[in-house]
Amino acid sequence: MRIGFIGAGRVGCTFGKYFKEHGVDVSGYYNRTAERAKEAAEFTDTLYYEDVNDLIKESDAIFITVSDNSIQTVFSSLDKKKLKGRLIIHTSGAMSSSVFTEQDVYGFYGFSIHPIYAVNDRFTSYKNFQNAFITIEGSSEKTELVREFFSELGMKTAVIGADNKTRYHAATVFASNMVCGLMNEAEDLLISCGFSDKEAGEALKGIFLDNAKSVAEKGPMDALTGPIERNDTETIRKHMSSLSPEEKEIYTGASLAVLRLAEKKYPDRDYSEIAELLKSRKE
Repeated sequence: MRIGFIGAGRVGCTFGKYFKEHGVDVSGYYNRTAERAKEAAEFTDTLYYEDVNDLIKESDAIFITVSDNSIQTVFSSLDKKKLKGRLIIHTSGAMSSSVFTEQDVYGFYGFSIHPIYAVNDRFTSYKNFQNAFITIEGSSEKTELVREFFSELGMKTAVIGADNKTRYHAATVFASNMVCGLMNEAEDLLISCGFSDKEAGEALKGIFLDNAKSVAEKGPMDALTGPIERNDTETIRKHMSSLSPEEKEIYTGASLAVLRLAEKKYPDRDYSEIAELLKSRKE
């Protein structure tokens, strides 16, 4: 399978470099900004295409690695007749392959393929990309082919239905982007206590890394500690009294999720006092 990319940003470069390093035939890149395509092609030792039709002609599968709000525009601009027999793939977590309309008319196969992975840099994120979990949604005729392709690259995969894509993507945001937001809140709280920016980051690094490792190895339930888990209502009350209204809203929202986990971990423990405290402050 020879793969081409429309879009030369972080996701396109990461997929392309990882593919090349694992023996996949990558044709190259087309991008609205030619300089970006040239950079991606140089980085992956592939070709830069000035005409998107040349890229399509030289590829068996085309990854559209652009922002979510540009996928429809890019797809609409393509000559659908030239897609016959090819796989056309976007990498959005929230959108399904239904954006690729008239597949039966033009004889191509549409997919959404999303890596559960924080792709935060164009030129370095590929280094640990084997840790990405690949979620596949799309044409039933070619699903097994796509799944085998990624499995042969040493990557774990799962197939998902189109109707679950948005909910699925929300799950990945909980595990990634929202963690970044909560860490920023934690650093800001330490800074308000007199820590410098650098000290706040250093102070939280150890607990964050150790907890992440524990969650990954044992699961969130067995990794759970803290005042909610031990049913320490008074400490939670004191926390909340020290917070601003905005901070309290974040604290209570996150704490309700922790409470649900604690109730699962200890079904015989009475957490009703904590539940009432958190819910009353949310109202």
